Amino acid sequence: MSKTSRISDEAAVHGLTAALAERAAGFRFEELRPEHVQRARHSLLDWLGVTLAGAQEPAGRMVQAVALAEGGDGPCTLVGTPYRLGPQSAALANGTAGHALDYDDSNFWMVGHPSVPVVSAALAVGEARGSSGEDLVAAIVAGHEVAARVGLAVGSAHYLAGWHATGTVGTFAAAAAAGNVLALDPEMMEIALGLAATQAAGLKVSFGTMAKPLHGGRAAAGGVLAALLAEQGFTGPLSAIEGHQGFASTQTPDFDPERVEVELGGRLGIEGVLYKKHACCGGTHGAINALQRLAVAADDVVSVQIVVSRQMFDICCIEEPRTGIEGKFSVRHAASLVLAGRSTGPSGFSDEAVDDPELLALRALVGVTESREDTGHETTVTIQLRDGTELRAESDARVPATDDELAQEWVVLCAKFADLAEPALGVDRAGELMHRVGEVEREPEIGALLALTGAVDGR
Repeated sequence: MSKTSRISDEAAVHGLTAALAERAAGFRFEELRPEHVQRARHSLLDWLGVTLAGAQEPAGRMVQAVALAEGGDGPCTLVGTPYRLGPQSAALANGTAGHALDYDDSNFWMVGHPSVPVVSAALAVGEARGSSGEDLVAAIVAGHEVAARVGLAVGSAHYLAGWHATGTVGTFAAAAAAGNVLALDPEMMEIALGLAATQAAGLKVSFGTMAKPLHGGRAAAGGVLAALLAEQGFTGPLSAIEGHQGFASTQTPDFDPERVEVELGGRLGIEGVLYKKHACCGGTHGAINALQRLAVAADDVVSVQIVVSRQMFDICCIEEPRTGIEGKFSVRHAASLVLAGRSTGPSGFSDEAVDDPELLALRALVGVTESREDTGHETTVTIQLRDGTELRAESDARVPATDDELAQEWVVLCAKFADLAEPALGVDRAGELMHRVGEVEREPEIGALLALTGAVDGR
């Protein structure tokens, strides 16, 4: 195929983007280790749970309404509904729903949420093309690989500058996943990544609003569009990440491709995925976990002081949240939930919860300050009790499961999935879906699996 480029430095043509394209195009199911297949199942199950629940959230329903207004009857499932759309629209709506609760997975190598763009894009293209479960697994691994590698190359400075990596880096990941489903060759895949680069966007000023989950939907849809256009022979920039006036030079002051191999150390990107226990910004999880370990009675508490890095203070310390979405980015509200013995699942971050008188009173006891650290999720919690006792705890490090911990992680994810999916699907259908995800590679066509995600109330 003929390729064109507008970059002036032709020596850069065979750089990072080309290498990523070759790697993303090369993933095939039969070459994956069993542990990587299992990790892909985990990614898919968690995505299905948060997307089924998120499809009922206002953000999810609004994007569905806009997408459906442009016409339905496409080949792709709109999760949590009886409707079907084209691949781009399905990726947009499902991707937004998947991030609506802020309960989806994360990856510190990416500095974002990978499965929403990756799985949304892979399922949309895969269902449209009649792809198998094996095809889906390979695409999920390919997408996670690109998410981690691009995230590491652009570094945390990209995020600190105000870019939301789920929307930016996630677009590359979605293009890689969709392109792998389409069996794009490396040449076409590089074009797809170039087309992803010119669409990649997402600003952190959006945090605490519906625009944040829209980043996940737009990344998924952008990746689908990029892969489909590349398949058609559409032209785009080469070396779009590292090239002159490309993604890296315009969006990060700390671009370092050599950092990728050093940090990964031979691991695949999917090995860095972390799954959430709390339905809120990951920056609040350190405080939640520390407070849960201290396990004090609210009546005994005089004050709570929480110290977080400047990075976390900037993104998850809304002092007085007015909505449930803002509550997800308020470490003070998260702390009040733990002190009150309330759930830190979706019910703890509703509009009603942030205005609850008991929680408001407890929130008044909580103060948050910055540490001397510029970045990081490290959190220190100090509690003053009425009897003069001072209790102190630091957050546990959030680390991905090792291979020998995957079986236990599956058990935890199944419980989370049941909690999210059963209200939408009922116990029996949710159980069948969970079982089939556990052996997804046996599915001859993934459309049959997705058929189980339609709403049971006839909506």
